[in-house]
Amino acid sequence: MDRKYRLVVKVTGLERVGPIGNKRENPTVVFDVSSNVPTFRKSNHTKVQKCADEFRQLFKYLNGALQESFIPALPPTFTNFGINSNDDYAKTVANFQQWFDRVCENPLVVRNEEMAFFIESDFNTYSPTNSFKLPASGLKRKTLKQLSPPYDEVVELAEFRPQVKALHWGSQEVQSKLMKVCRARKILAQEQNTFGQRFATLNDTQVLYKKFGKILTATGDINSVMATLDYATLYDGLEWIVKDTYVVKEALTNRHLVMRELVQAQQLSKTRQENARKLRAKRDISPLKVDEALRQLKVATQDENELTDKLQRITKNMTHEREHWLQWYENILSSTIKEYTMRKIEYERKKLTLLERVRTDVRRADSNGGLSRLGRKSTNPSTNTSQSTEGDTWTGEHRQRTQVQVDKVAHTEFDKTLGTTETLKNDTTSLDARHAARMLGLPTF
Repeated sequence: MDRKYRLVVKVTGLERVGPIGNKRENPTVVFDVSSNVPTFRKSNHTKVQKCADEFRQLFKYLNGALQESFIPALPPTFTNFGINSNDDYAKTVANFQQWFDRVCENPLVVRNEEMAFFIESDFNTYSPTNSFKLPASGLKRKTLKQLSPPYDEVVELAEFRPQVKALHWGSQEVQSKLMKVCRARKILAQEQNTFGQRFATLNDTQVLYKKFGKILTATGDINSVMATLDYATLYDGLEWIVKDTYVVKEALTNRHLVMRELVQAQQLSKTRQENARKLRAKRDISPLKVDEALRQLKVATQDENELTDKLQRITKNMTHEREHWLQWYENILSSTIKEYTMRKIEYERKKLTLLERVRTDVRRADSNGGLSRLGRKSTNPSTNTSQSTEGDTWTGEHRQRTQVQVDKVAHTEFDKTLGTTETLKNDTTSLDARHAARMLGLPTF
């Protein structure tokens, strides 16, 4: 990026007001801006507020006006954590911060005056002041996309569009499969809850049945939470990739359309040059016809030169931005998979912690240690948990962990609802409804 001009944006907050639909689709992003670009009236702007609809108008203009750039797609305005959760707030703010970082790295966007108009306009009043024209749109664009792409001598870009298209459709297919898995897991969690509640009523005299039933119900609730987290981590991450790959694919399509226009302009220029040569060769010809032919040749040559320069500019810039986009794609995909995996491990360990709490009671169910029906001898019940500061005993790895990290796994969100031995005798409810709603948030599917 040109060192002369800089644009730094720091997202500081997110506000959701109005009806539920407006809270989800049109939140207000609050950010601070620092810039030395001459198109701005002042260098610093604090607490700038822009709604999501204004961001969409800015993106639509930039994507159409800067055809030589891969304008980053806007992040989702909400996540599947639920719009009332802290995780949704933190994730959405981080996504918009990442979008601003990507946009501010593009010198064409930084120097574009529309960016200054967007930031300096009043809240909920922004509308693009300039216009743009796409190479083709509507039915004409759909028709031209059905044709085979023109010959492309730039191998990197010729191979890039099929690659991006495969990533786009592949990500959508993974999303579809993940949605089916999460829905099935939600149904399984409900059945597991019912199983735990029924199990607790098998024997009213022994505490073991009630305690084990509550543990089963709590593990079912954890499975439901894990299904929601699969949506909020992997599905949402793929959603941004799907949107961005579509933008890149259409930008490369625009380049193909410009290449077609250049081929047509070259043919027209050649035809008019031939006509002018024939007219000059004739003896009895009107000077007006010769002047008109020369004027048409000049216009055709000028259009050809403009399209040639435009195609060269698009090709050069796209070749440069291709590497940056591939780096972004690798980063977001790896971070999405990492977040998905870490959440998965965290709640699997919490589920294991719950089951370990009833392990001793199960082994003490009878005089033979509760294992006689399995053909095993009685063993001394261990009260040690698998999660400690020395590591995870199930993995066999010994690495030091802080007590805070251990407590995060050893204490689940359902500890208060499980209760003590005295409350288990009189309380048959498996989970406080208010606590469960707060834990599960408002997931969207």
